[in-house]
Formats: sequence, structure tokens, C-alpha cells
Amino acid sequence: MFGIGGTELIVIGIVLLIAVGPDRLPKLLKAVVRGYREFRRATRDLRASTGIDEILQDEDLRDLRKPLYVPPPKQSKPVPAKPARRTLSYSERVQEDPPEGVDVAEIRDAAARPGPEEAERIRADKIAAAERDDAVRQAKIAAAEGRDAPDDEAERIRQAKIDAAEARADGDRRSSDRSRAGGEG
Repeated sequence: MFGIGGTELIVIGIVLLIAVGPDRLPKLLKAVVRGYREFRRATRDLRASTGIDEILQDEDLRDLRKPLYVPPPKQSKPVPAKPARRTLSYSERVQEDPPEGVDVAEIRDAAARPGPEEAERIRADKIAAAERDDAVRQAKIAAAEGRDAPDDEAERIRQAKIDAAEARADGDRRSSDRSRAGGEG
């Protein structure tokens, strides 16, 4: 009834009981019911005197209520299957929503990034390592083809291997220093 549930009716009844009082509540309810009955009687008399019910029952008016155009029913199209969602790994979830908060994680990551001088040094180290790896590769190709490398080239290859091993050890040491520095911040 009017979208009001049982608990709402109980609340309304309690408010009425408190507002009107237990002595006048029955008289108030009788007056409300009497007013509702009079309203219904008046509307029924008005409808009978104007003849609106007979007019609405007329066949010609009933045809006017029908819509002039009825759109054809839509044909359902096949719904494409949704692609399977990939779940994030733990490290990706931590990167998306860091436990310490996004701002703190951004500051930590910015501090861990190398400065321009260190970035240039890292780039130079990578170029040198690539050159050393290329020299080792060429020496292996020469050895596979049965050619002996000249003494100075053999010395250069030996030195390149030593430098590559030192660079790897230095890189491991730098990454462990960087991870320790990131853990302290």
C-alpha cells in the first residue's frame, strides 16, 4: 500500500500515538476513515454525473488508445564472448596498490632511480660490456673455424673476459647497495 511496509506503518502508528495521545487516537482514526469514504463517494457521483465511464468504454476511443506504430521486435544479435581476464601476479598487485601508499612508493622509486651522471656511467658500462661480449664472440668464432687468434688479440680476449666478470660482480654489488638503500627509506 503506497510503498509503505509493515515497519513503516508501525513507526507511523507510534508517532500518531505519541502526537495525538491514546485518548483522542480512536476519534482521529474514525474522522480519517469518514473523510476517505466521503471522498470516494464524491468521486463516484462525479463520474456518474459526467458519464466519463461510458465514454471510456466506447469502442472508438478504445481504438484511439492503441499506439499508431508498433516497432518490430528487435532481433537479438549474438553476444561476443568476453576475453578471459588475466589475473595480476603478487608483484603486479603490489605495484598497482603498494601497502605503504601510492605517494610513498612513488617517492621511494624516484629515490632509487639513478641520477643523470650515474645513468650515463651505466650506459657506458653497458656499451663496454657489449664490446667485450662481441670480442669474446669473435674469438669463439675464430677458434671454431680453426684460426688461431694473434697473441695481442688473445690477450685482448682474455682481458675482456676478466673485465666482463668484474663488471658483473660490480653490477651485483650496486644492485644490492641500491636495494639496501631503498629498504632504509
